[in-house]
Amino acid sequence: MVTTPSSQPPEAGSSEPLSPEDQPARNARLTGQRVGTGFITLYILAMIGLWVAVLTPSSITLALRVAAIDPDGKAGSLALVTGTGALFALVATPVFGRLSDLSTSRWGQRRPYMLGGLLFGTASLVVIGLAPDILVVTIGWCLTQIGFNATLAAMMSLLPERVPEGRRGTTSGLMGVTNQVAQAAGSYLVLLTGTIGLAMFLVPAAVGFVLVLTFAVFLREVPKTREELPDRSWKDLFYSFWINPVRYPDFGWAFLSRFLMHTAIALLTTYKTYFLIDRLGYTGAEAAGILAWSMLILAIGVMSGSVLCGWWSDRVGRRRIFVSGAALTFGVGMVVIALSHSLTGFAVGVAIAGVGQGIYAGVDYALVAGVLPNSDTEAAKGMGVFNMANSLPQTVGPMLAPALLMIGGGENYTTLYLGAAVFAACGAVVLRFMRLAR
Repeated sequence: MVTTPSSQPPEAGSSEPLSPEDQPARNARLTGQRVGTGFITLYILAMIGLWVAVLTPSSITLALRVAAIDPDGKAGSLALVTGTGALFALVATPVFGRLSDLSTSRWGQRRPYMLGGLLFGTASLVVIGLAPDILVVTIGWCLTQIGFNATLAAMMSLLPERVPEGRRGTTSGLMGVTNQVAQAAGSYLVLLTGTIGLAMFLVPAAVGFVLVLTFAVFLREVPKTREELPDRSWKDLFYSFWINPVRYPDFGWAFLSRFLMHTAIALLTTYKTYFLIDRLGYTGAEAAGILAWSMLILAIGVMSGSVLCGWWSDRVGRRRIFVSGAALTFGVGMVVIALSHSLTGFAVGVAIAGVGQGIYAGVDYALVAGVLPNSDTEAAKGMGVFNMANSLPQTVGPMLAPALLMIGGGENYTTLYLGAAVFAACGAVVLRFMRLAR
Protein backbone atom coordinates (compact mmCIF):
# COMPACT_ATOMS: atom_id res chain seq x y z
CA MET A 1 0.00 0.00 0.00
CA VAL A 2 1.18 3.51 -0.68
CA THR A 3 2.52 5.02 2.50
CA THR A 4 1.62 8.39 3.91
CA PRO A 5 4.16 11.20 3.71
CA SER A 6 6.77 11.35 6.43
CA SER A 7 8.09 14.56 7.87
CA GLN A 8 11.71 13.66 7.03
CA PRO A 9 12.23 11.54 3.92
CA PRO A 10 14.77 8.78 4.40
CA GLU A 11 18.33 9.31 3.24
CA ALA A 12 20.17 7.31 0.62
CA GLY A 13 20.69 3.77 1.71
CA SER A 14 17.66 3.70 4.00
CA SER A 15 15.41 0.66 3.76
CA GLU A 16 12.33 2.66 4.71
CA PRO A 17 9.98 3.03 1.70
CA LEU A 18 9.18 6.47 0.39
CA SER A 19 5.75 7.82 -0.44
CA PRO A 20 5.14 9.48 -3.83
CA GLU A 21 5.29 12.84 -2.02
CA ASP A 22 8.63 12.13 -0.33
CA GLN A 23 10.54 10.93 -3.38
CA PRO A 24 10.91 14.31 -5.19
CA ALA A 25 12.06 15.98 -1.96
CA ARG A 26 14.69 13.31 -1.40
CA ASN A 27 16.01 13.59 -4.96
CA ALA A 28 16.12 17.37 -4.77
CA ARG A 29 18.16 17.19 -1.58
CA LEU A 30 20.57 14.54 -2.85
CA THR A 31 21.16 16.10 -6.28
CA GLY A 32 20.89 19.75 -5.31
CA GLN A 33 18.61 20.25 -8.34
CA ARG A 34 15.37 22.10 -7.76
CA VAL A 35 12.46 21.27 -10.06
CA GLY A 36 11.35 24.67 -11.25
CA THR A 37 10.32 26.26 -14.52
CA GLY A 38 13.67 25.56 -16.19
CA PHE A 39 13.63 21.86 -15.31
CA ILE A 40 10.04 21.38 -16.45
CA THR A 41 10.64 23.32 -19.69
CA LEU A 42 13.61 21.19 -20.68
CA TYR A 43 11.77 18.03 -19.63
CA ILE A 44 8.76 18.86 -21.80
CA LEU A 45 11.00 19.79 -24.75
CA ALA A 46 12.76 16.43 -24.36
CA MET A 47 9.38 14.66 -24.39
CA ILE A 48 8.44 16.56 -27.56
CA GLY A 49 11.77 15.55 -29.10
CA LEU A 50 11.19 11.89 -28.29
CA TRP A 51 7.70 11.98 -29.79
CA VAL A 52 9.00 13.76 -32.91
CA ALA A 53 11.49 10.93 -33.36
CA VAL A 54 8.93 8.14 -32.98
CA LEU A 55 5.62 9.63 -34.19
CA THR A 56 6.97 11.04 -37.46
CA PRO A 57 7.80 7.57 -38.81
CA SER A 58 4.79 5.88 -37.19
CA SER A 59 2.31 8.37 -38.67
CA ILE A 60 3.99 9.43 -41.94
CA THR A 61 7.32 8.13 -43.17
CA LEU A 62 6.93 4.44 -42.32
CA ALA A 63 3.82 4.31 -44.51
CA LEU A 64 5.69 6.07 -47.32
CA ARG A 65 8.55 3.56 -47.11
CA VAL A 66 6.16 0.59 -47.14
CA ALA A 67 4.30 2.03 -50.13
CA ALA A 68 7.58 2.47 -52.01
CA ILE A 69 8.54 -1.18 -51.44
CA ASP A 70 5.10 -2.79 -51.85
CA PRO A 71 2.80 -0.37 -53.71
CA ASP A 72 0.12 -2.96 -54.50
CA GLY A 73 -0.11 -4.55 -51.05
CA LYS A 74 0.81 -1.51 -48.96
CA ALA A 75 -2.29 -1.62 -46.70
CA GLY A 76 -1.74 -5.18 -45.57
CA SER A 77 2.02 -4.74 -45.32
CA LEU A 78 1.68 -1.62 -43.19
CA ALA A 79 -0.74 -3.44 -40.88
CA LEU A 80 1.81 -6.25 -40.49
CA VAL A 81 4.68 -3.86 -39.75
CA THR A 82 2.83 -1.66 -37.28
CA GLY A 83 1.03 -4.54 -35.57
CA THR A 84 4.25 -6.44 -34.98
CA GLY A 85 6.00 -3.29 -33.80
CA ALA A 86 3.17 -2.58 -31.35
CA LEU A 87 3.79 -5.93 -29.64
CA PHE A 88 7.46 -5.07 -29.17
CA ALA A 89 6.52 -1.64 -27.80
CA LEU A 90 4.12 -3.26 -25.34
CA VAL A 91 6.93 -5.43 -23.97
CA ALA A 92 9.81 -2.97 -24.18
CA THR A 93 8.47 -0.18 -21.98
CA PRO A 94 7.96 -2.12 -18.72
CA VAL A 95 11.04 -4.31 -19.27
CA PHE A 96 13.42 -1.41 -19.83
CA GLY A 97 11.67 0.49 -17.08
CA ARG A 98 12.53 -2.31 -14.68
CA LEU A 99 16.12 -2.53 -15.94
CA SER A 100 16.46 1.22 -15.45
CA ASP A 101 15.10 0.93 -11.91
CA LEU A 102 17.79 -1.64 -11.12
CA SER A 103 20.66 0.26 -12.70
CA THR A 104 23.71 1.19 -10.64
CA SER A 105 25.52 2.94 -13.51
CA ARG A 106 27.81 5.78 -12.49
CA TRP A 107 26.04 7.85 -15.16
CA GLY A 108 22.75 7.51 -13.27
CA GLN A 109 19.69 5.34 -13.53
CA ARG A 110 17.88 7.21 -16.28
CA ARG A 111 20.42 8.94 -18.53
CA PRO A 112 21.98 5.77 -20.03
CA TYR A 113 18.56 4.51 -21.09
CA MET A 114 17.38 7.91 -22.30
CA LEU A 115 20.34 8.36 -24.64
CA GLY A 116 21.15 4.73 -25.40
CA GLY A 117 17.57 3.96 -26.36
CA LEU A 118 17.36 6.96 -28.66
CA LEU A 119 20.65 6.10 -30.38
CA PHE A 120 19.55 2.48 -30.85
CA GLY A 121 16.17 3.58 -32.21
CA THR A 122 17.81 6.01 -34.63
CA ALA A 123 20.18 3.33 -35.93
CA SER A 124 17.14 1.07 -36.45
CA LEU A 125 15.50 3.76 -38.58
CA VAL A 126 18.49 3.49 -40.91
CA VAL A 127 17.60 -0.19 -41.33
CA ILE A 128 14.10 0.83 -42.42
CA GLY A 129 15.38 3.49 -44.79
CA LEU A 130 17.69 1.01 -46.53
CA ALA A 131 15.42 -2.04 -46.32
CA PRO A 132 15.02 -4.04 -49.55
CA ASP A 133 11.76 -5.71 -48.53
CA ILE A 134 8.90 -5.68 -46.03
CA LEU A 135 10.52 -8.30 -43.79
CA VAL A 136 13.53 -6.06 -43.15
CA VAL A 137 11.23 -3.06 -42.63
CA THR A 138 9.35 -5.08 -40.00
CA ILE A 139 12.57 -6.04 -38.23
CA GLY A 140 13.77 -2.43 -38.34
CA TRP A 141 10.50 -1.11 -36.94
CA CYS A 142 10.50 -3.66 -34.11
CA LEU A 143 14.06 -2.62 -33.18
CA THR A 144 13.03 1.04 -33.40
CA GLN A 145 10.19 0.43 -30.96
CA ILE A 146 12.56 -1.29 -28.55
CA GLY A 147 14.99 1.63 -28.58
CA PHE A 148 12.52 4.48 -28.35
CA ASN A 149 10.43 2.76 -25.67
CA ALA A 150 13.56 2.28 -23.57
CA THR A 151 13.95 6.07 -23.71
CA LEU A 152 10.26 6.56 -22.93
CA ALA A 153 10.43 4.28 -19.89
CA ALA A 154 13.32 6.22 -18.38
CA MET A 155 11.81 9.62 -19.07
CA MET A 156 8.32 8.82 -17.77
CA SER A 157 9.80 7.78 -14.42
CA LEU A 158 10.97 11.35 -13.80
CA LEU A 159 7.43 12.59 -13.21
CA PRO A 160 6.92 10.68 -9.93
CA GLU A 161 10.62 10.74 -9.02
CA ARG A 162 11.48 14.40 -9.50
CA VAL A 163 8.35 16.55 -9.89
CA PRO A 164 6.74 17.69 -6.59
CA GLU A 165 3.06 17.00 -6.02
CA GLY A 166 2.20 20.70 -6.35
CA ARG A 167 3.63 20.85 -9.89
CA ARG A 168 2.51 17.48 -11.22
CA GLY A 169 -0.78 18.69 -12.64
CA THR A 170 0.87 21.46 -14.64
CA THR A 171 3.63 19.12 -15.81
CA SER A 172 1.15 16.38 -16.69
CA GLY A 173 -0.94 18.91 -18.60
CA LEU A 174 2.06 19.94 -20.68
CA MET A 175 2.92 16.28 -21.24
CA GLY A 176 -0.60 15.81 -22.57
CA VAL A 177 0.05 18.16 -25.51
CA THR A 178 3.50 16.85 -26.45
CA ASN A 179 2.02 14.31 -28.89
CA GLN A 180 0.04 16.97 -30.73
CA VAL A 181 3.01 19.33 -30.97
CA ALA A 182 5.32 16.52 -32.08
CA GLN A 183 2.99 15.34 -34.83
CA ALA A 184 2.66 18.86 -36.20
CA ALA A 185 6.44 19.40 -36.03
CA GLY A 186 7.08 16.05 -37.69
CA SER A 187 4.74 16.91 -40.56
CA TYR A 188 6.68 20.10 -41.28
CA LEU A 189 10.02 18.31 -41.02
CA VAL A 190 8.91 15.83 -43.69
CA LEU A 191 8.00 18.75 -45.94
CA LEU A 192 11.59 19.98 -45.56
CA THR A 193 13.30 16.62 -45.99
CA GLY A 194 11.15 15.24 -48.78
CA THR A 195 9.53 11.82 -48.85
CA ILE A 196 12.38 9.74 -50.30
CA GLY A 197 15.64 8.67 -48.68
CA LEU A 198 17.09 8.45 -45.20
CA ALA A 199 16.61 12.14 -44.35
CA MET A 200 12.89 11.76 -43.70
CA PHE A 201 13.77 9.28 -40.93
CA LEU A 202 17.00 10.75 -39.59
CA VAL A 203 16.16 14.46 -39.39
CA PRO A 204 13.23 13.98 -36.95
CA ALA A 205 15.38 11.53 -34.96
CA ALA A 206 18.22 14.08 -34.85
CA VAL A 207 15.85 16.76 -33.55
CA GLY A 208 14.71 14.34 -30.87
CA PHE A 209 18.26 13.41 -29.91
CA VAL A 210 19.35 17.04 -29.51
CA LEU A 211 16.39 17.84 -27.23
CA VAL A 212 16.79 14.68 -25.15
CA LEU A 213 20.58 15.16 -24.93
CA THR A 214 20.11 18.75 -23.72
CA PHE A 215 17.87 17.58 -20.92
CA ALA A 216 20.11 14.62 -20.09
CA VAL A 217 23.12 16.93 -19.68
CA PHE A 218 21.05 19.25 -17.50
CA LEU A 219 19.65 16.40 -15.36
CA ARG A 220 21.54 15.64 -12.16
CA GLU A 221 21.45 12.11 -10.84
CA VAL A 222 23.02 10.44 -7.82
CA PRO A 223 23.84 6.83 -8.79
CA LYS A 224 22.10 4.16 -6.74
CA THR A 225 24.25 1.82 -4.69
CA ARG A 226 23.74 -1.92 -4.74
CA GLU A 227 22.54 -1.79 -1.12
CA GLU A 228 19.71 0.60 -2.02
CA LEU A 229 18.20 -1.75 -4.59
CA PRO A 230 16.33 -5.05 -4.17
CA ASP A 231 17.97 -8.31 -5.15
CA ARG A 232 18.16 -8.77 -8.91
CA SER A 233 17.40 -11.86 -10.96
CA TRP A 234 16.07 -12.76 -14.39
CA LYS A 235 12.66 -13.13 -12.80
CA ASP A 236 12.56 -9.33 -12.62
CA LEU A 237 11.94 -9.22 -16.38
CA PHE A 238 8.74 -11.22 -15.91
CA TYR A 239 7.69 -9.13 -12.93
CA SER A 240 8.10 -6.04 -15.13
CA PHE A 241 4.61 -6.59 -16.55
CA TRP A 242 2.73 -6.92 -13.29
CA ILE A 243 1.64 -4.77 -10.38
CA ASN A 244 -0.79 -6.56 -8.09
CA PRO A 245 -4.12 -4.65 -8.22
CA VAL A 246 -5.28 -6.32 -5.00
CA ARG A 247 -2.26 -5.10 -3.08
CA TYR A 248 -2.29 -1.69 -4.80
CA PRO A 249 -5.98 -1.09 -5.61
CA ASP A 250 -5.66 2.63 -6.39
CA PHE A 251 -3.11 1.89 -9.09
CA GLY A 252 -5.33 -0.91 -10.40
CA TRP A 253 -8.35 1.39 -10.71
CA ALA A 254 -6.24 4.07 -12.42
CA PHE A 255 -4.94 1.46 -14.90
CA LEU A 256 -8.45 0.17 -15.62
CA SER A 257 -9.78 3.69 -16.11
CA ARG A 258 -7.05 4.51 -18.65
CA PHE A 259 -7.59 1.21 -20.47
CA LEU A 260 -11.33 1.90 -20.80
CA MET A 261 -10.80 5.50 -21.85
CA HIS A 262 -8.20 4.63 -24.48
CA THR A 263 -10.42 1.86 -25.83
CA ALA A 264 -13.06 4.54 -26.41
CA ILE A 265 -10.45 6.75 -28.11
CA ALA A 266 -9.36 3.83 -30.32
CA LEU A 267 -12.95 3.30 -31.47
CA LEU A 268 -13.16 6.97 -32.47
CA THR A 269 -9.85 7.19 -34.30
CA THR A 270 -9.96 3.83 -36.10
CA TYR A 271 -13.32 4.22 -37.81
CA LYS A 272 -13.82 7.95 -38.22
CA THR A 273 -12.89 7.80 -41.92
CA TYR A 274 -15.43 5.06 -42.63
CA PHE A 275 -18.06 7.00 -40.66
CA LEU A 276 -17.67 9.93 -43.05
CA ILE A 277 -17.83 7.65 -46.09
CA ASP A 278 -20.54 5.17 -45.06
CA ARG A 279 -22.91 7.33 -43.02
CA LEU A 280 -22.37 10.86 -44.34
CA GLY A 281 -21.74 9.83 -47.96
CA TYR A 282 -18.41 11.51 -48.67
CA THR A 283 -15.83 10.13 -51.06
CA GLY A 284 -12.44 9.00 -49.83
CA ALA A 285 -10.78 12.18 -51.09
CA GLU A 286 -13.43 14.37 -49.49
CA ALA A 287 -13.14 12.45 -46.21
CA ALA A 288 -9.38 13.02 -46.16
CA GLY A 289 -9.88 16.78 -46.41
CA ILE A 290 -12.56 16.75 -43.70
CA LEU A 291 -10.36 14.71 -41.38
CA ALA A 292 -7.52 17.22 -41.76
CA TRP A 293 -9.50 20.06 -40.24
CA SER A 294 -11.48 17.83 -37.85
CA MET A 295 -8.21 16.59 -36.37
CA LEU A 296 -7.16 20.24 -36.01
CA ILE A 297 -10.34 20.80 -33.99
CA LEU A 298 -9.50 17.73 -31.91
CA ALA A 299 -5.94 18.97 -31.36
CA ILE A 300 -7.12 22.40 -30.21
CA GLY A 301 -9.52 20.75 -27.77
CA VAL A 302 -6.82 18.42 -26.47
CA MET A 303 -4.24 21.17 -26.01
CA SER A 304 -6.56 23.66 -24.34
CA GLY A 305 -8.14 21.12 -22.01
CA SER A 306 -4.83 19.51 -21.08
CA VAL A 307 -2.83 22.62 -20.18
CA LEU A 308 -5.66 24.50 -18.44
CA CYS A 309 -6.95 21.65 -16.32
CA GLY A 310 -3.49 20.34 -15.48
CA TRP A 311 -2.68 23.75 -13.99
CA TRP A 312 -6.10 23.99 -12.34
CA SER A 313 -5.72 20.60 -10.66
CA ASP A 314 -2.51 21.85 -9.03
CA ARG A 315 -4.30 24.91 -7.71
CA VAL A 316 -7.15 22.97 -6.10
CA GLY A 317 -5.03 19.96 -5.10
CA ARG A 318 -7.41 17.43 -6.65
CA ARG A 319 -6.98 15.06 -9.60
CA ARG A 320 -9.72 12.44 -9.60
CA ILE A 321 -12.63 14.79 -10.26
CA PHE A 322 -10.87 16.16 -13.35
CA VAL A 323 -10.11 12.72 -14.75
CA SER A 324 -13.66 11.47 -14.12
CA GLY A 325 -15.18 14.59 -15.64
CA ALA A 326 -12.89 14.28 -18.65
CA ALA A 327 -13.99 10.70 -19.34
CA LEU A 328 -17.65 11.71 -19.09
CA THR A 329 -17.05 14.68 -21.40
CA PHE A 330 -15.43 12.41 -23.97
CA GLY A 331 -18.43 10.09 -23.66
CA VAL A 332 -20.79 12.99 -24.42
CA GLY A 333 -18.80 13.68 -27.57
CA MET A 334 -19.22 10.05 -28.60
CA VAL A 335 -22.98 10.24 -28.08
CA VAL A 336 -23.16 13.35 -30.28
CA ILE A 337 -21.27 11.56 -33.06
CA ALA A 338 -23.36 8.40 -32.64
CA LEU A 339 -26.60 10.33 -33.18
CA SER A 340 -25.24 12.63 -35.88
CA HIS A 341 -26.22 12.47 -39.55
CA SER A 342 -24.52 15.70 -40.58
CA LEU A 343 -21.00 17.09 -40.82
CA THR A 344 -21.88 19.75 -38.26
CA GLY A 345 -22.86 17.13 -35.72
CA PHE A 346 -19.67 15.20 -36.38
CA ALA A 347 -17.55 18.34 -35.89
CA VAL A 348 -19.33 19.24 -32.65
CA GLY A 349 -18.83 15.71 -31.32
CA VAL A 350 -15.13 15.76 -32.22
CA ALA A 351 -14.69 19.14 -30.48
CA ILE A 352 -16.36 17.90 -27.27
CA ALA A 353 -14.34 14.68 -27.39
CA GLY A 354 -11.14 16.68 -27.88
CA VAL A 355 -11.74 18.70 -24.73
CA GLY A 356 -12.45 15.54 -22.76
CA GLN A 357 -9.40 13.77 -24.14
CA GLY A 358 -7.23 16.78 -23.37
CA ILE A 359 -8.37 17.08 -19.76
CA TYR A 360 -7.85 13.35 -19.29
CA ALA A 361 -4.35 13.44 -20.77
CA GLY A 362 -3.50 16.53 -18.76
CA VAL A 363 -4.34 15.16 -15.31
CA ASP A 364 -4.20 11.38 -15.61
CA TYR A 365 -0.40 11.12 -15.34
CA ALA A 366 -0.45 13.33 -12.26
CA LEU A 367 -3.15 11.13 -10.72
CA VAL A 368 -1.22 7.89 -11.20
CA ALA A 369 2.06 9.47 -10.08
CA GLY A 370 0.43 10.03 -6.70
CA VAL A 371 -0.54 6.36 -6.25
CA LEU A 372 2.44 4.70 -7.93
CA PRO A 373 3.60 1.71 -5.86
CA ASN A 374 7.22 1.74 -4.66
CA SER A 375 8.03 4.96 -6.49
CA ASP A 376 11.38 5.17 -4.71
CA THR A 377 12.70 1.97 -6.32
CA GLU A 378 10.32 1.04 -9.19
CA ALA A 379 9.12 4.31 -10.74
CA ALA A 380 10.09 3.39 -14.30
CA LYS A 381 8.54 -0.07 -14.02
CA GLY A 382 5.32 1.39 -12.61
CA MET A 383 4.98 4.02 -15.33
CA GLY A 384 5.85 1.37 -17.93
CA VAL A 385 3.07 -0.90 -16.70
CA PHE A 386 0.69 2.05 -16.64
CA ASN A 387 1.54 2.89 -20.25
CA MET A 388 0.43 -0.61 -21.24
CA ALA A 389 -3.08 0.75 -20.71
CA ASN A 390 -2.38 2.96 -23.76
CA SER A 391 -1.06 0.16 -25.95
CA LEU A 392 -3.56 -2.63 -25.26
CA PRO A 393 -6.59 -0.66 -26.55
CA GLN A 394 -4.85 -0.28 -29.92
CA THR A 395 -5.36 -4.04 -30.27
CA VAL A 396 -8.66 -4.40 -28.41
CA GLY A 397 -10.44 -1.51 -30.14
CA PRO A 398 -10.04 -2.71 -33.75
CA MET A 399 -11.02 -6.25 -32.68
CA LEU A 400 -14.16 -5.07 -30.88
CA ALA A 401 -15.34 -2.56 -33.48
CA PRO A 402 -16.45 -5.02 -36.20
CA ALA A 403 -18.73 -6.80 -33.72
CA LEU A 404 -20.37 -3.50 -32.74
CA LEU A 405 -20.74 -2.45 -36.37
CA MET A 406 -22.45 -5.73 -37.28
CA ILE A 407 -25.27 -5.27 -34.77
CA GLY A 408 -28.47 -4.76 -36.74
CA GLY A 409 -27.02 -5.80 -40.09
CA GLY A 410 -23.75 -3.91 -40.48
CA GLU A 411 -22.40 -0.33 -40.64
CA ASN A 412 -24.09 0.44 -37.32
CA TYR A 413 -22.05 3.46 -36.34
CA THR A 414 -24.64 4.45 -33.76
CA THR A 415 -23.88 1.31 -31.77
CA LEU A 416 -20.12 1.71 -32.35
CA TYR A 417 -19.93 5.19 -30.90
CA LEU A 418 -22.49 4.59 -28.18
CA GLY A 419 -20.24 1.68 -27.22
CA ALA A 420 -17.32 4.11 -27.10
CA ALA A 421 -19.40 6.37 -24.84
CA VAL A 422 -20.07 3.44 -22.50
CA PHE A 423 -16.36 2.62 -22.27
CA ALA A 424 -15.55 6.23 -21.46
CA ALA A 425 -18.30 6.44 -18.83
CA CYS A 426 -17.04 3.24 -17.20
CA GLY A 427 -13.58 4.81 -17.17
CA ALA A 428 -15.04 7.60 -15.06
CA VAL A 429 -17.05 5.34 -12.76
CA VAL A 430 -14.20 3.03 -11.73
CA LEU A 431 -12.23 5.98 -10.34
CA ARG A 432 -14.83 6.29 -7.59
CA PHE A 433 -13.37 3.13 -6.05
CA MET A 434 -9.98 4.75 -5.46
CA ARG A 435 -9.42 5.15 -1.72
CA LEU A 436 -6.28 7.27 -1.27
CA ALA A 437 -6.22 9.52 -4.36
CA ARG A 438 -8.05 12.84 -4.23
